[in-house]
Amino acid sequence: MEKTKILYFITRMDQGGAQASVLATLKNLNKQQFEAFLATGPGGRLDSRLKGNESHAFFISALRHPVQAKYVLHDLVALVQMGLVLRRVKPDIVHTNAPKAGVLGRMAARIFWRKAKVVHTFHGLGFAKEHGEKQFNFFVRVEKFCARLTDVLVFVSRKNALEAKQLGIVKNVRTELIRAGINFSPILPLKFDPVAKKASLKIPANAKVVLALANFKPLKNPIHFVLAAYKVLSQMKNVYFIFTGEGPLKQTAENLAKNLSIEKQVLFPGWRNDPLELLAISDVFASVSLREGLPMSLLEAMAMCVPAVCYNVDGISEIVTNNKTGFLVAPCDINTFAEKLKVLLRHTALRERFEAAIDHRDFSEFTVSTMVKKQERLYRSLVPPTKKNGGKRRFFRRRRHFTKHHGGGSDGLRH
Repeated sequence: MEKTKILYFITRMDQGGAQASVLATLKNLNKQQFEAFLATGPGGRLDSRLKGNESHAFFISALRHPVQAKYVLHDLVALVQMGLVLRRVKPDIVHTNAPKAGVLGRMAARIFWRKAKVVHTFHGLGFAKEHGEKQFNFFVRVEKFCARLTDVLVFVSRKNALEAKQLGIVKNVRTELIRAGINFSPILPLKFDPVAKKASLKIPANAKVVLALANFKPLKNPIHFVLAAYKVLSQMKNVYFIFTGEGPLKQTAENLAKNLSIEKQVLFPGWRNDPLELLAISDVFASVSLREGLPMSLLEAMAMCVPAVCYNVDGISEIVTNNKTGFLVAPCDINTFAEKLKVLLRHTALRERFEAAIDHRDFSEFTVSTMVKKQERLYRSLVPPTKKNGGKRRFFRRRRHFTKHHGGGSDGLRH
């Protein structure tokens, strides 16, 4: 049987949930039925993961990460470069990920290789009102346009799907709910020593630890993490806070911690290759993000049975059950966020109860195997093995209503 070719577009292989999902799919997709290719911009921290697969990996040199007017010419060149990759691969399905690659990739597919079915995954909506009303409305219009170029829109959280529906993005477009997936049977190194791990970070063996696995981009909101840490440390002394990653706000966060005289207990160790070990020494996982699709770092915390305190945004509440496996706090309510941290840090019995609740919860819908199986089912529905490359050549997708096709949920999502 001839394999179905799938070409994935993603803006850059930075360390993040979208990239992890794509890499997991590439690794676990049925190799007898599907042949996968990846095209991405250069300079990502995870580029090395593509070594050994050069024949199926392409770097789009003009694809730049920021959405800025000064990169318009680069974007036009990137569009053409994507088109050249499309003509070379001749995919049956184009699957785009991340905002910039999602826009350019879908346009390139409709211009250069209209035979392909087009899928786009929202790993969280890549626009927010925090960026300003004008910019928010602009991105909504862009996504509405690109939806007309798309055969299926995939969401990783129900809340993102509902918001997209309310904004009119998913009108007359088939939608699917496919959760981001991780390995829920994490294995620590054989000789892992939590005391030694703490010592490597200059954390006392008996200290409590609050961990955020994120980056220093505005929507990850690291400044609120520092402010919450300050409020906790004003009443509790033997607590250490870790915020991993890099990004444009790192220096600002470091300066704030220094100005508040908490720099010795608020640590910014940069990108890490040991998230499971950091979770293993942590008492509480924290998320102050203003936007999240379905954060894989939070799923990793659940896999390690670490209770969480999170701003209640997007898909967070689909992972954390308030007052059972963690605490959900209204976005930007730093005082309540800090109070919930103190409650968990002070009460061992409560943490243990939350840990037990996490351990007993069924997370099967958030596993890699479930994610990949649903993606494979989606691909087969779009391109049956006997009808490869059989589509008509047109720019805009034919308008269809999918109410009957979806069934089940009031949000119109298939499961």
